[in-house]
Amino acid sequence: MIADRIWNTRCVVLDPGMAPKYIGGLTRGRTGLVVDKALTGQRDALLARDLKGAPTLELNAAPVTVATLRVVGSFVRKHGLRTVVGLGGGSVMDAVKLAALFTADPSLTVFVERHAKRSGLVVLPPVAYPNERSRTILMPSTVGTGAEVSAVACLDTAVGRRLISSRHLTGDVAVLDADNLATLPTQLLFEGLLEAFLRVAGTMIGSSPSVFDDDGHSLLARIVRLGNRVTREDAPELRLTAAHLSMETHTGWALIGRDPYGAKHWYVANELAHVTGARKMTATASVMGPIWAEIAKGNAAWGDQQRLLKLWSVVVDADPSLDSNPAKGINQLMWRWGIAGLDVIGEQALMKTSEAALRNWGGGLPMLRGIDAVQVQHVLSKAGLEQQILPGPVGELRAVRERG
Repeated sequence: MIADRIWNTRCVVLDPGMAPKYIGGLTRGRTGLVVDKALTGQRDALLARDLKGAPTLELNAAPVTVATLRVVGSFVRKHGLRTVVGLGGGSVMDAVKLAALFTADPSLTVFVERHAKRSGLVVLPPVAYPNERSRTILMPSTVGTGAEVSAVACLDTAVGRRLISSRHLTGDVAVLDADNLATLPTQLLFEGLLEAFLRVAGTMIGSSPSVFDDDGHSLLARIVRLGNRVTREDAPELRLTAAHLSMETHTGWALIGRDPYGAKHWYVANELAHVTGARKMTATASVMGPIWAEIAKGNAAWGDQQRLLKLWSVVVDADPSLDSNPAKGINQLMWRWGIAGLDVIGEQALMKTSEAALRNWGGGLPMLRGIDAVQVQHVLSKAGLEQQILPGPVGELRAVRERG
């Protein structure tokens, strides 16, 4: 899902290693650091410079739960923080965004608990005292989510994974520093590029024509060219470019005026990941080929056939080696980037995913309106079959997993 840009994030792109010397000029009042506990080098660099002496909370890079928010909220209150710096991937940044907002307005916790039972999307009401929210400075160590500038965050609740939306969830400042991306495994860099690519492609396919279509097509071509370049070399400047492109999927012109629920694949993949415990992009890679095959056949419930064909023709112009068939081509691109889907989607997982997808996003809700259980189950069954015959890097990745 995308959210309209009501709140503007100040975006700062720095030379490698400059963030520890620059961050102090962005803070306000008492400042604390929330950081992925795996990022010891980046943490120590910040604490040795502008954040010297700042209270620090380390988190695991895991889905955000209500318990996570209690921990971060207690940290904010205990130290009376006016600024919270979040360094890490999407889950760490989501934890900071949500905790800062819920600490400023505790009634939002009750609101989420009540409305999480009704839908996979929870749109928060206006905040009574927005200035009470701690200032958030978000520093991504991963690529793809764009959590540092998006107005949404994921939260695992007792009734499933929910997407929380509020204009107050965008970071006040987003800081890109190549040094913070240095420890990101190359495989996760490719996953991030795919996530950014599909955010734009899926939304455009599920929306009406726009005067900004050229901007969207251009952004997609740039992401594909960058990804293909990373297959040949991996350098700090390329990682920084990838992070900037990821951010641009939220802040640029490409998705202005689109249907915020246009990327239908996200809702199915979200539930598949939650049911199976798989990584988000593993689940996404499982369903993309089958969903695009349905769209290419004219199944308008999943997206517009002509917009998919036009969009993919632009991608093929950027990379003529890709198959002109969108479903085959997107699988080909994922194989090249080494991104594998689930080896098998069992019958139980298929049924649970279908039920959850329609309960949380279907029926009268706009996300999967017009899509029924049979259509979701058809896509999931095709996804399981496709993974059994994938060639190239995906087969090699599977062999490594089996040996492990």
